[in-house]
Amino acid sequence: MIESDICIIGAGPAGMMAAVAATDVGANLCVRPGQTHRSAPTSIVIFESNTTAGRKLLLTGRGRCNLTHTGKPDDIIRAFKPFDRFVRHCIYEFTPQKLRDFFASRGLDTVAEEDGSIFPVTNSATNIKQILLDELNKSNIKIFYGKKVKSIEKRDERFAVLSEKLDISAKSVIIATGGLSWPQTGSTGDGYKFAQILGHKIIKPAASVVPLVTAEKFCSCLAGVGIGNVSISCKINNKKFSYAGPLIFTHKGIGGPAVFDLSREIAGLSYNNLKIHIDLLPAFKELDKTVADLIGKNPKRNIISLLSQFLPKALIQTLCNENKIPDTAAGQLSRQIRKTLIEKLKNLPLTIISAEPIEKATVTRGGVDISEIDSKTMQSKLCKGLFFAGEVINVDGPCGGYNLQFAFSSGFLAGKSVIKQLE
Repeated sequence: MIESDICIIGAGPAGMMAAVAATDVGANLCVRPGQTHRSAPTSIVIFESNTTAGRKLLLTGRGRCNLTHTGKPDDIIRAFKPFDRFVRHCIYEFTPQKLRDFFASRGLDTVAEEDGSIFPVTNSATNIKQILLDELNKSNIKIFYGKKVKSIEKRDERFAVLSEKLDISAKSVIIATGGLSWPQTGSTGDGYKFAQILGHKIIKPAASVVPLVTAEKFCSCLAGVGIGNVSISCKINNKKFSYAGPLIFTHKGIGGPAVFDLSREIAGLSYNNLKIHIDLLPAFKELDKTVADLIGKNPKRNIISLLSQFLPKALIQTLCNENKIPDTAAGQLSRQIRKTLIEKLKNLPLTIISAEPIEKATVTRGGVDISEIDSKTMQSKLCKGLFFAGEVINVDGPCGGYNLQFAFSSGFLAGKSVIKQLE
C-alpha cells in the first residue's frame, strides 16, 4: 500500500483545482510562468477512472467551456438559491475574478458574452484542461489513470483508498467524483457510495439543467429549431416563475438555457402536466399592431413568409398548421384568425410531462447532504480528514457558467483547507 498525505478522487475541474490549491496555499495562487513555482509541500495523488482527465470539462459549453459568469460574488451566490448560504464562503474564497486571473496569469485570457457567460478567448475547453494539468505536473502530482476506486475505509487516523491493483493510505481524502449526469464522462455516482460508507446521507439525485418533455408532439417536428430569446412563465405551487433566454426544440420537447433554468426549479419535484406559457417574441410589446402594419404594407405576401422575418419559418408553419391557420395571403386573414396567431406567438401554451433522464442532464441535483459538510472548509462534519468538492455535493446552479464556478471554488477551498489541517 502506497502512503500519501492527500488522495483526491476525480480529475475533473474540482479535483484538479483542489490539487493546485493544495500546492499553492500560503503562496500566490496566480504566480506567473517563469517565477519560482512551489513544489507540493505534501505528497498528493489523484485517482481518475478514465484514461484522461477532465472529460466532462471538455464537453462544457459545447466544447467552448463556459467557466464562470459575470457579476459580483453576491450576484453569483444569489443565483444558487436554495443553496446560496452553503456556497457563499467558497465563492468569496475563489471569486469569478480570481478564477479569470488564475488563467490569465498563465497566458489564457477570458471574454464575457452578452448574456454574462464567460469563455476562454480561444473558445476551447482543451486550453483550460491543459493549464490545470501543467500546474499539476510542475508540482509533481501523480494522477493514476484508469484506476477505478472500489472503496474507502477509515483505519484509525488514516484512510485506505482501495482501487483496482493499487491501494493508497492517506491522511486526508477529497472526493470530487461528480454526480450522475453525463455518465459517459465517468460520472457514475461512485462518490455517493464512498460518502455513505463513511457515514454521510445522500439526497436522492435528480436531473437539473436538463431538456424537458412536452405532451405536445409538434415539438418533435421542430427538433433542432432554435429561438434566440424567449420568455417562459409558469406557476409552481401557486408561486409565479419566469425565465428568459434562448430555446431550442428537441425530439421530445424543449431545451436551451431558458428551459434549463426552469428545469432547475422543478428538479426532484413531483409534478404532473405542468402548464407553461412561452412568449416567442418578448421584444415586441405590441405585436398585434406590428403585424397589422406589416400586413397593411404587404397584403399579398404569404403570411408564413411575412412572419418568418421574426421567427424560423418552420416554427411559423407548424403553428399555423396546429391552429388551422390557412397558408394564404396575409391580407385575406380575418381579424379573429390574426388574433389567434398573435396569441400563439405571445403566449404559446405547452404541457411539461417530465424531464429527460438524468443521463442527459448537464448537472445533478442531489448528492452529499450539505448539512453534513462544513461550508467554510468543505470538510465532513462526520469524518475528520474527509473533504468534498464539486457536483458530488447537493448543490447546483443555473445555466451560464455557475456550476463550473462552484466546481473550481469548492475545489480550491477543499485543497486549501486540507493543507491547513495537515500543517
